[in-house]
This record gives sequence, C-alpha cells and structure tokens, in this order.
Amino acid sequence: MRGVNHSKTMYRVYANMFSTSIFKQLVEEEDVSYLVTNYLKFGYDSGAGLKTVGDFYKYMYNALMLNYRNEYVYKNHIINKILLGRHNLNTTTALSEFRIGKSIADLVLLNGTSKVYEIKTELDTQYRLEKQLYDYKKVFEQIYIVTHISLADKFSKLTDDRVGVLALTETKTLSVFREAKRCIDSFDSNAMIKCLRKQEYTKIIKQYYGEVPITSQVNYYSVCKEWFAKIPMEILHRMVMGALKQRTIKEKDCFSSDITAPPELKYLLWTLDFNVDSYERLKKMLNLELSLTS
Repeated sequence: MRGVNHSKTMYRVYANMFSTSIFKQLVEEEDVSYLVTNYLKFGYDSGAGLKTVGDFYKYMYNALMLNYRNEYVYKNHIINKILLGRHNLNTTTALSEFRIGKSIADLVLLNGTSKVYEIKTELDTQYRLEKQLYDYKKVFEQIYIVTHISLADKFSKLTDDRVGVLALTETKTLSVFREAKRCIDSFDSNAMIKCLRKQEYTKIIKQYYGEVPITSQVNYYSVCKEWFAKIPMEILHRMVMGALKQRTIKEKDCFSSDITAPPELKYLLWTLDFNVDSYERLKKMLNLELSLTS
C-alpha cells in the first residue's frame, strides 16, 4: 500500500479538483492528467479500490469531508440535503454566489419563502459577518448561518435570534441548531432592485403599473428605483422573488439523477448547468478507468 501524505497542501489540491474551471475542463476535454499527476504527487491508498475517475472524486470528497471541510462541502450538503432532499426542483430555485449590496450570499433558495445561507466553515473567520447579515435582511425573509456543529453555539451567540443556524454534524447531516425567523422589517426596495437585471425590474414595473418610465437611458434606472420605492413592500418582495425564481437550471432530470450526477458532485454540476451532451461526456468521464503508476 502506498503511503499518503496527509498535508494541508494535499487537501487544498483536492478542493481545487472541485473548482468549476478544472472540473469543466476535465469533462469537456476529457483530460485526466492533472488528476493523475496530483495523486502520484501526494500518494494514494492503493487498497481503497479506486479504479475510475468517479471513484477518485468520491475518495477526494470523503477526504475533504473528514479532514478539510471547505466551502464546497457545505454547499454540496445544502444542495443534497435541502434543495433535493426537502424541495421540488419544479417549485424551488437555488442561486449561488448571489450579490446583495457589497456582500455575496453563498446560496439562496426560493420557494414559498426566500432563504439565504451564509457558510462559515472551520477554515473561515467571522470577518464581515455583521455586514453580510445586514445586507441579507434587506432582501430575504430568512437567514441561516451554516457551520460545523462545533461552532454552532458560537454563531448563535454572535447573531440575533432571528438568524437561524444549521449545523453539519459528525454523521454528515444538516441539523437545525436554531430556526430562522422572518426578517421583513428591514426590507429595502433599493437593495432589491440592485439584485435584478434590467429586464427583470422592467418586467416588475410593467406588471405593477401597466407601463414603464418614459425617460432617457441615462435616467432610466434612477426613475425605476423611484417607482420601485412606491410599491408596497410585501408585494414588491413577492414580485422580486418571482423574478429571481425564473433563473433556473436547464437539465433538471440529468441533475437530479444520481447515475448522471453523483451526490458528491451535485453542487458543481448545478453551478455549471451542463447541457445534455455535456452530461453524456460526464458519464463517460466518470466511468473512465485510470491506471496510476509512478
């Protein structure tokens, strides 16, 4: 059995294999040289029965889960346990890296309510958390901090009782440490319009007023902000969430299938939003047998 160098550098390389750029290149170009090179560099467990690219990705994910729980692990758990485990893709929309003011929410889920998930791993600091929560409350009804069970109590004390806390447990589940409460008193029309594309906020204005502003292109956004501010907040929030829900993945069936998209790759594939041809290449790539020799 070959020795494995369990270093932080190795785990960072494993984490990098789940980046969208590297994984997309792996699928589109069917080039596994980077994967093989790094296994040979750090060593591997020859007794683990790894034969295919899919085996290797499962091995790397489990290693991260046990020893280096980075942001990807948490995002993937939210997709598997919450989006796919509790909701229907036909009625729920998930948005990743969603900009709100100067903050970027890790994940947003929209169905009957609007929920934002801010991930704080054991590798993170609490830097900017207060500002992030302040921004999120302007747009979304419920906010959750997602962290490891060992940090759940810490983050529950750092935040007000309207902010929920989800804990990743030692049994690899997401447990509700504290339920989130609705934060609707902080809604802000300016923050909401900044989350939208031009065609989205134009459509909302057209739906509510029956017309759009007649003004110059230079002044159009400013006038739309003024019109947004006059819409009752509960109605505006519902319309904004409705607009955001239109942003959805194309190949829902392929994404939902564990045969096409293994659980450890769900977040990655949801983010990349492959077409059918790419999913076919993915299946071929995951089943590709590798021969590791030094």
